[in-house]
Amino acid sequence: MKRALVLANGPRIQYRVLRCAGECFDEVYVLGAIDAYLLKRSRFCERYIDFTGDFANIRQSDLADIRRLCAVHKIDMVLPSCSRTTRLLAAHGAEIGAPYYPVPDQETFDALDDKWRFAGVCADLGLPVPLTRRFETMADLRRDPDCARLEFPLILKPAAMSGGYGVRRIDSADALPEHLSYTPIICQAYVPGEELSAFYLCEAGKIFASFSYRRTLTKLEEIRVPAIDAHASRLVAHFRYDGVIGFDVRRRPDGEIAFIECNPRFWYHMEVAMLAGLNFVTLGCRLREGESGPPDSDTLKIRSPRRLCGNLLTPWRLNRAERAYLRYIVRDPAISGWAAFQSAIGRYRLAGGQLL
Repeated sequence: MKRALVLANGPRIQYRVLRCAGECFDEVYVLGAIDAYLLKRSRFCERYIDFTGDFANIRQSDLADIRRLCAVHKIDMVLPSCSRTTRLLAAHGAEIGAPYYPVPDQETFDALDDKWRFAGVCADLGLPVPLTRRFETMADLRRDPDCARLEFPLILKPAAMSGGYGVRRIDSADALPEHLSYTPIICQAYVPGEELSAFYLCEAGKIFASFSYRRTLTKLEEIRVPAIDAHASRLVAHFRYDGVIGFDVRRRPDGEIAFIECNPRFWYHMEVAMLAGLNFVTLGCRLREGESGPPDSDTLKIRSPRRLCGNLLTPWRLNRAERAYLRYIVRDPAISGWAAFQSAIGRYRLAGGQLL
């Protein structure tokens, strides 16, 4: 009986991690905080345990509770599920008394998870990145002598929030807001074109598996862009990176690419990679256990959940990947249906971290 423990600070990405873990562990426990309690409704959650601490500000007593939990329930692998829990394992993984999923060291994680620092890393390593500036407040941005020469549109975003929160496209100087609810403010040149995402599983600076895709409002399609892979390989080798790392990339109409953000953690659409045969939870656990050899993946092209449901009465129009995705939803309808429709209801309209 193999058991995993998912550290969860919310329900969205965390649910994808739970589903991927459910394919390779007999039982999956969730140690959850904030609104992660929604995960207890999933049939793939064997047991939900409330976490009274703060994953972002962990105490020794919290680590003792996690150690005790792992020992009592004979946990075989502890899984992170977001930035906070990945950083927790990067800083304190050796203190939890159980094997844990591969993660980068804390210094590397902090350098890549911060949008301002990541832009600096790209500049240092020669990765293509748009012009990026950092301001403490909007008043500082307005007082900047170069403000009048800023080219619009531009993007304003926080340094460390995820999921597109706080990202704003500004089309003119008159549209600059007086205040924003976060600080510091990252100001980045807008890159026209299409959104691409590329994710990699790494060990000691070498890429072990990869999954790249293009996402629009109507579909998600697996792709391969050699230039993105080449730049990502250099960064991964530079940091001798361990674990999952992903990049939001923009590709201009002329084919030029620009790295926008880095996600040194699991990501929102990782269940699609699983449907293609690349379960990043399974593969990372194999790496931790000294195994190698990722399975071959199938090329995927999946329409949005709204469009899939529109074809339920004409199933012959669905391709094999879309039928697999519908089976994924049906196996856990209460939560997976909710999760699948998050993007369909228009909550986010993002492209590589930038507003369309």
